[in-house]
Amino acid sequence: MSRSLLNFFIKLALLGSVYSFSPGVSISSVGLRNSHVPRSSKNINVKMQEMPDRRDLVKNIALTGIGISLFNSVEIANIFTMEEYKQKSLYKKAVSSVGYISTEYKNVAKKLNYTLPGGELPRGVGTGFVWDDQGHIVTNFHVINKVDCAEVMMINKDGVTKKYMARLTGVDPDKDIAVLKIDVSAYDDIKLVPIPLGSNKDIQVGQNAYAIGNPFGQEYTLTMGVISGKKRSITSPSGRKIPDMIQTDAAINPGNSGGPLLDSSGRLVGMNTATYGQGVSSGVNFAVSIDTIKNSVDQIIKYGVVQRAVLGISFLERRPSASESNSSGFPVVEKGIIVLDVPKTSPAYDAGLRGLVNGTLGDVVISIDNFNIDNTNDLLAALDTYKPGDKVKLGVLRGVEKTPVTINVVLASFKVEAYSGMNSENFPKNQSIPTVPLDIPLKQMAPKLKP
Repeated sequence: MSRSLLNFFIKLALLGSVYSFSPGVSISSVGLRNSHVPRSSKNINVKMQEMPDRRDLVKNIALTGIGISLFNSVEIANIFTMEEYKQKSLYKKAVSSVGYISTEYKNVAKKLNYTLPGGELPRGVGTGFVWDDQGHIVTNFHVINKVDCAEVMMINKDGVTKKYMARLTGVDPDKDIAVLKIDVSAYDDIKLVPIPLGSNKDIQVGQNAYAIGNPFGQEYTLTMGVISGKKRSITSPSGRKIPDMIQTDAAINPGNSGGPLLDSSGRLVGMNTATYGQGVSSGVNFAVSIDTIKNSVDQIIKYGVVQRAVLGISFLERRPSASESNSSGFPVVEKGIIVLDVPKTSPAYDAGLRGLVNGTLGDVVISIDNFNIDNTNDLLAALDTYKPGDKVKLGVLRGVEKTPVTINVVLASFKVEAYSGMNSENFPKNQSIPTVPLDIPLKQMAPKLKP
């Protein structure tokens, strides 16, 4: 067919107003036909997301009786690549903002007297993404937990790569978030370009989702799917629930952790974190939502820590049922959080809070100031309203007799220096706030999923 006629049909398909708003003409998958479109404002103001993609119209033309007779197979194949153009552009724009993170576990290997064949040290692989032009790289906490060093490889638009030794800015284990810092010279070929940020309110189930990462060490891999669900919850490495997680079927495998989840506009909507499978993508995958990331990362960069208050205790996630209590002889507890242990490093220990002793009931927390505490969610929600250093009154029921007691406690924060052997960019700005060291075993690197 003539090139001019081909161009005519392509231009016709790309002219969105012909399909969307002209009252007498439409293009369908069965060819060109007349139809009546009422001129009411209700029908004219069609939402764009409800209209077919203009590239789909090219396909429609090509697959009609008219199109098949006019287009040869090569031309049809070329037309189909137009549908992929947006995805290729999205990847090309975003990939230079994604880092390949390689980690080493020197001290862990030394303690365990463990090396790989050939004397090599155990290494890990993860992903991170550029947060700002100052060199901050965001990734998952479990990617850098217990590591002694982390190397970040960046790539430019021409495919040139360069490796940087990272420093640790800070972590938020409760949300499985960590921030690293790399120093990029003005003379490097690498330019740090932050990924544009989306927001939770704009995320809709059914929209396309794109993940970029390094699954199984295969650098800068793009996978795609849809947003499968919102407001999911999984358990973080620290044991707290991470709320507002995004569920996607875009493939997430080992090595993808810490990588960006993007929408069709290339905006960051989440950080790929876990999959509900045995170490490989199951199609039920989870990403920390962008609003959660913003809150934590901004605080880490500003303060060196997340200003999240903790009691510094361990507790039972649920109370024993009546039947469990009857069979075990453990007292029936009808409300509150059962304190399991109060470490000596915790300010709650100095305040007199008690945990279980030889299986005997100690304290049950039933309130924090004016907040009633009946379960784990109540406790964490109440603590989220405070900052480290705040003084609170704990209402507890003590011992088998459940004697009411009020305890004054100064809330603490986690000790940042405890997480990694990496050099730190900075330390917590306010050293007067009590800190509680947190030791998270490597076996809990990936968040546990509890649907």
